[in-house]
Amino acid sequence: MLTHAPVFKNLNLLFVDDNIDVSAGAYQLLSGCFKTMYLASNVENALRFYREKNIDIIITDIKMPNNDGLSFVEQVRKEDCNIAVIILTAFTDTDCLLRAANLQIDAYITKPLNFTKLNTALDAALKRIEWKLRSIKIAENTFYHAPTKKLVVNGEDVSLGNKECLLLELLLFSKNRIVHKSEIHDVVWNDQDMTDAALKNLLGELRRKLQFDVIKNQPARGWYIET
Repeated sequence: MLTHAPVFKNLNLLFVDDNIDVSAGAYQLLSGCFKTMYLASNVENALRFYREKNIDIIITDIKMPNNDGLSFVEQVRKEDCNIAVIILTAFTDTDCLLRAANLQIDAYITKPLNFTKLNTALDAALKRIEWKLRSIKIAENTFYHAPTKKLVVNGEDVSLGNKECLLLELLLFSKNRIVHKSEIHDVVWNDQDMTDAALKNLLGELRRKLQFDVIKNQPARGWYIET
């Protein structure tokens, strides 16, 4: 049994390897430990699963035909820096390991697979997604659950837009520091233009939905959440 079995039971795993025997072995070891386990034999299918399913943890081989697992992880990291990634490899190629190190890999597993190796790697990966596994108390009777992007105020679900979720998460996970306007631009607006009016409107709407005055401002410095 996995060390944190109850936690993993609520998570979705994507396993990527072109070797049928390896995938079958992994499925036998892990399928009963997760909410859902998806298998992909190439990068194209892996990206499809990643984008269409609510994937929490990725385990991917490095060497695959036509493309490689690190290219897949590079694409994932452009879209999500919080998803847990484990690299599976039979190789100790220095260039590959250096390339992987720049991709915020959570753990490495060398083949052949066994349950002990998988359990150790998954424990390491869990640290990245711990913040996704709990509801964060913002104020009395006000909670935010990051996996579902759900804000609950006084027991009722409050709908949030994409930018509202991004801004709220940025503030919540920047505890004990002030978030500057430039950082909000980079995270919430990405490469789009952000006007002062648009930021003011977004902050005002989020404050209204929270129903508590928890978003504070320090003039010329930025914003923070007072919880």
